[in-house]
Amino acid sequence: MNKQEFIAALEKLNLPKTEFIILSGGSLLMRGLREATNDLDLCVSKKLAKQIDLYNAPKDQKGFYTPFENCQMLDDMDEFEFDLVDGYQCETLESVLAFKKRAHRPKDSKDIEVVERYLKNH
Repeated sequence: MNKQEFIAALEKLNLPKTEFIILSGGSLLMRGLREATNDLDLCVSKKLAKQIDLYNAPKDQKGFYTPFENCQMLDDMDEFEFDLVDGYQCETLESVLAFKKRAHRPKDSKDIEVVERYLKNH
């Protein structure tokens, strides 16, 4: 989904903007550093996790819950630093870069290159 579709999907969830952080590819998409992403990766507050019954949603081996279709969530906002982008809390580029370098997945190589170039020039 492109940025417009991503924001529409977020709005459809009707979550309070101060209770979640957009992670990884979504954070890059929101900043215009990526053209599309496949899903919503969010980190929510413990308060919101309880409100949406997150802990009864399916959970994968990496600790992500899937409470809604095409949406993965973590539940510890204190673990992430964020910047405000278009009114949304988005994981910092430095944090996204560190995660993608640690994960060392082939699919992340383009994102790493784009973020490093952006940070060097800004």
